[in-house]
Amino acid sequence: MTQQIQWFPGHMAKTIREIGEQMKLVDFSLEIVDARAPQTTQNPQIMEMIAVKPVFLVLNKIDLADPRQVTKFINKNKDKFSGILTTDAKMGVLSKDFLRQLKNNSFFADLSKNNTAANLKALVVGTPNVGKSTFINHLAGKNIARTANKPGVTHFLYWIRTRYNLVFLDTPGLLWPKFEDQEIATKIGILGGIKDNLLASDDLALWLISFLQKNYPTAIATRYKISHFPLDNPIAALMSITSQLGLRQDFESASQRLINDFRSGKFGLISLDFYGDDYLDN
Repeated sequence: MTQQIQWFPGHMAKTIREIGEQMKLVDFSLEIVDARAPQTTQNPQIMEMIAVKPVFLVLNKIDLADPRQVTKFINKNKDKFSGILTTDAKMGVLSKDFLRQLKNNSFFADLSKNNTAANLKALVVGTPNVGKSTFINHLAGKNIARTANKPGVTHFLYWIRTRYNLVFLDTPGLLWPKFEDQEIATKIGILGGIKDNLLASDDLALWLISFLQKNYPTAIATRYKISHFPLDNPIAALMSITSQLGLRQDFESASQRLINDFRSGKFGLISLDFYGDDYLDN
């Protein structure tokens, strides 16, 4: 990995200040993360600010994640939050399942019982492109929050009333000022949390190939119908993929195709936060 990845535009710094000011107005927070990388897509800086109120972690895009790794993550982190919930923001039925999970949560039940207001107010936060706005729109019953399959669309905080006695304070997708661990930045880039034009797609593709070959060794061969290529040589694998796609030596286009195929789930159920088969599920 040769590129140092960083992306922290001015509106993110402004939003972080505004969140601190708004915390006194909300009853609890929902942190939306990508279920394929639920640890990576948590914002440590924001977590410090919102932890003064109950925090529910929402694993979104659950339909794209490796269920074994999701279970391992939940078992490891269940005591760190008021609740860990799952959903797929693109399907209304799963949004309703999210509400069932929320209302059946004992912490949330006590919060509702002790709140005298007609509606509970929730701050909704997440890193870019985790599906936060789509999630809100399903619960609101209409397209209020701006959505796009790219980061940096929402720039302001604003209140949204849902159909379920919940009022959300929507926020822009937020990263943190500096990635100390470039592997975290790489995963966020692969998931679409950083603008593609700021990234070297071949660097991301080579990391993804190496990761898939180690943890999901049949995924690439199955997707691209490649029978023979070196398992331990990501560059040779990218060359084979480029050739198979008919892209001659256009490695950049092949890299972006690989990344887009991963984002859309065409490799199957894949998680980037991978705990391994030897992780104890207890």
